[in-house]
Amino acid sequence: MVYAYVYEEAYMSLADFARADSVAEPAPQGGVERCPFHKQSDPFETWLESGLQCMAGKREFRLGRYHVARFRNGAEYAAALAAFRHAVAEHQKTGFLAILTSDRHFATAEQELRFLGAAMEEAGLTADANALITGDTLSHALSVPCPVTGEDTIYEFFSVAFCRNAANPSDPLYDPSLSAPFTAVNTTSDAFAFARLVHDQAMRAWGRPVYEMIHDRDAVETLFRRCVTAWQNMSATTITNYSRVAVDPSRGVHLSEDRQRWFAAHNDPVFAELKKCPFQHEMPVTYAARLTAKWSANLFDGKPYVPSRDGQSGGTPVSDDAFAIEGLVGELLQF
Repeated sequence: MVYAYVYEEAYMSLADFARADSVAEPAPQGGVERCPFHKQSDPFETWLESGLQCMAGKREFRLGRYHVARFRNGAEYAAALAAFRHAVAEHQKTGFLAILTSDRHFATAEQELRFLGAAMEEAGLTADANALITGDTLSHALSVPCPVTGEDTIYEFFSVAFCRNAANPSDPLYDPSLSAPFTAVNTTSDAFAFARLVHDQAMRAWGRPVYEMIHDRDAVETLFRRCVTAWQNMSATTITNYSRVAVDPSRGVHLSEDRQRWFAAHNDPVFAELKKCPFQHEMPVTYAARLTAKWSANLFDGKPYVPSRDGQSGGTPVSDDAFAIEGLVGELLQF
């Protein structure tokens, strides 16, 4: 009887949760985290208010779960990364944005990338700065208690370079989805961020984490399905936002007609590339559903959870031509 009541309460509280772009959020702890070096004219603040197109990123910033730091060199970046790793272990942060502070003028995105690659090498994160900016990934394996299963789990966080000049249509590396009004490195884990969203919704619905609801598989799997829908809708909105701002459609991001894939002129989540080529990637309706199936099998069937790069497994090339997306032009340009 108690279990039936718990399930009914959970189901009703989730009734509006699956609506497009609607995600219930926990109250920010201590309010929205502001840039610690805030100035009224700071490009970061302007971008945060009106320029950030990523819906998942916006949500984490609003909740104060983004670690923001400035760095001038590799040593400062390494120190900031260490602080972020500690905050993730404490479930305080989910993303890390490191903004470069430099008086240097970068005329091109390539110059920015070469500087960032050198900084990552100085930080001891790569042995080959040139390889890093030509297609290598930069990942950080963090062992933390999973917000869903409660078990210690290794999540991979990936760092991606963002450039001011990537917003310039005349730059050879024009790619608005990898641009910002500052030179920066963004570090995230799609799997961990999704796990945090699931945890947030469980706390809202039941006042307890998912791993304390193993007496009610139906309720948990209902929540999983609705979280996948919400994550999918957030991702689709992000892709639509970036697609609208692309001057050159071949450098924009696009959603497939079946909403199971997204396309970009870069391979996600590599750190950087010096050549633009189109890649296709999985949408949450595929990878998040696969992830929730793993969680369900772990929670209810006793199967071990084997971590993988769900959500950031890397893209598949769809054409050898850097600009003409052969065979997909009609599909891509209609969105």
